[in-house]
Amino acid sequence: MGPIGGGDYSEMMMTVRTLGILLISVVLAGCAARPELEPAAMALHPGETPELRRLVNRYSAHYDVPATLVHRVIQRESDYRPHARNGPYYGLMQILPATARGMGFQGKPRDLLDAETNLKWAVKYLRGAWLLSDGDEATAVGWYARGYYYEARDRCMLVETGLLDREIRRNC
Repeated sequence: MGPIGGGDYSEMMMTVRTLGILLISVVLAGCAARPELEPAAMALHPGETPELRRLVNRYSAHYDVPATLVHRVIQRESDYRPHARNGPYYGLMQILPATARGMGFQGKPRDLLDAETNLKWAVKYLRGAWLLSDGDEATAVGWYARGYYYEARDRCMLVETGLLDREIRRNC
């Protein structure tokens, strides 16, 4: 009886092996992480303006907070409406005037309806939530929304988060 399919068996096995390696390579290439776009290169969100994008990028870089996190909070809190009000909360990131004052804000509550003023103080506060989240954006959004004073106190991070000038726990 002659060779299988009329060809050389070892040549056929080499072809099968080569095709197998090629198939595995294609599958692995499809699983590779895609490069993330820089925040400036992403399309604008509905309601976002180029000026808001510039401000978000500026303050996220200044406070070392991911721009994607700032966008996530803005979408959740105001849907990119700088003049949004909900009870005692103001502006793009719906910050309380008392919280902004704790971060150093000295203006009137209505001043927080200015996009840049709101971002300056709210992203500063968001930075603390980001530090406590250990790099998890969803956790940071949760800390931002509900407050994080006690968590920062218990982890001896009141100074690092900007909430106080000194730690108050004895073991810090």
